[in-house]
Amino acid sequence: MRSGLPVPPAVVWLGSTGLLPFVAGTALTWLGKGQAAATASFAVLTYGAVILSFLGGIVWGVAAAATHRLDREGSAELFALSVIPPLVGWSALFLDGIHGFTLLGLAFIGQLALDKRMRDLGLVPAWWLGLRLGLTSGVIVCLALTAVASAMHATAG
Repeated sequence: MRSGLPVPPAVVWLGSTGLLPFVAGTALTWLGKGQAAATASFAVLTYGAVILSFLGGIVWGVAAAATHRLDREGSAELFALSVIPPLVGWSALFLDGIHGFTLLGLAFIGQLALDKRMRDLGLVPAWWLGLRLGLTSGVIVCLALTAVASAMHATAG
């Protein structure tokens, strides 16, 4: 049984629309040929890096808002962890083949663990982890499918 209030409908809608570039890019990578498929693949990778940076920014904001509730070490930990997602996302842009997609997928899983920690500390709403789990699952599926399509195009070309 879930505790807390349900996810606000606007949050579900807006979060879901954030998946559209992942879904569209993944579809275009599978359906496209040549440069169109390569561009779509890179667009998914780039958007993944942008979204990972966005999630890091959320952690920074949560840390700033909770500074008065956390001890000095807890606050410093969240601030330090908040800068990792943008750095990892940026790094993924320089990796060839499926390696960038793999790094992003692992980073999104790590971010989900951090989301759980923030929920457990009472720093985000009770519904936060459920929202993040659904969105992260969609992102990881798209990253994996795009990586497979990209690898297929690379071996076919």
